[in-house]
Formats: sequence, structure tokens, C-alpha cells
Amino acid sequence: MRTINYKFYVIVVGCGRVGLEVAYRLSNIGFNVTIVDKNPEMTENLPEDYGGFVIVGDATERETMERAKADKADILIATTDDDTTNYFVCLVGAKIFGIPNVLSLVNNRENVNLFEKSGINVISPVSLAIESFERSILEGIEHLSDFMVGEKR
Repeated sequence: MRTINYKFYVIVVGCGRVGLEVAYRLSNIGFNVTIVDKNPEMTENLPEDYGGFVIVGDATERETMERAKADKADILIATTDDDTTNYFVCLVGAKIFGIPNVLSLVNNRENVNLFEKSGINVISPVSLAIESFERSILEGIEHLSDFMVGEKR
């Protein structure tokens, strides 16, 4: 795995499948990472070689984000399964703590526009899946068209 010498400080909110993997990978490539989750059992799933920090607490509470040193963060990534929580955490991170780069998982496609209008970078699993399927189908049709044109000759 490639190591990056950048010493960005990243806070990942949510230690589910996505948050856990994002925190682990960013930590492994050289970022300083703190993961925040209100459920202590979720943090038990982190691999033993995870090189970051863990804070058990509710990221919607100012005190928890202060413990995570949010005022020092370069990047905030919200990965919970609740769009309302992700939205609130990102807004507070950007507006109250001055985090310059906020990203959020957006589970409901109807919420994407709200997040984007608020300056939050969006990762939408549904949109990504649709785009992937569309690209695969179009590439398949392109290959099929090339094949059929070749057959007619």
C-alpha cells in the first residue's frame, strides 16, 4: 500500500462498515485519523493494526467533537447510516470548528441536493451504484456494437 507523507488530520464519524474501512485505509497510508462513534461495541471491529485514535461519544455533541480536536481537523468524513446526523455533524464541523473539507455519506438520494447546497462534498451509494451500472451497460453495448459491426463485414 502506498504511504503518503501528508500529515492531514481526519475525523471519521461512524464506525460502521464504511467508516471503519475509510479510517483504517487513511491511517494506513499516513493520515492522522480519529474515529468517533457513540457505540463502544462498533469500535471493537477496528483491526488491531489500526494506527489512529478512537473516541467513544456522540459526534452531534460539541464536547465530543472538542475531545476529537475538531478545531485541528483538515477533513471531516461523516459515514453514519443517518443523513440527519451526517448533515448536522458536517455543518457543525464546517461552521463551528472551521474544518475546511467536509464529506458525507448520503444514504437517501433526495438529500443530495441539500448537502451539496450546504457546501458538503457528497458520496451517495445509490448514485454511485446507478452510475456504475450505467457505465457497465454502455461499455457492454459499445463492445457488442463493435462486435456486430465486425460480423457484418
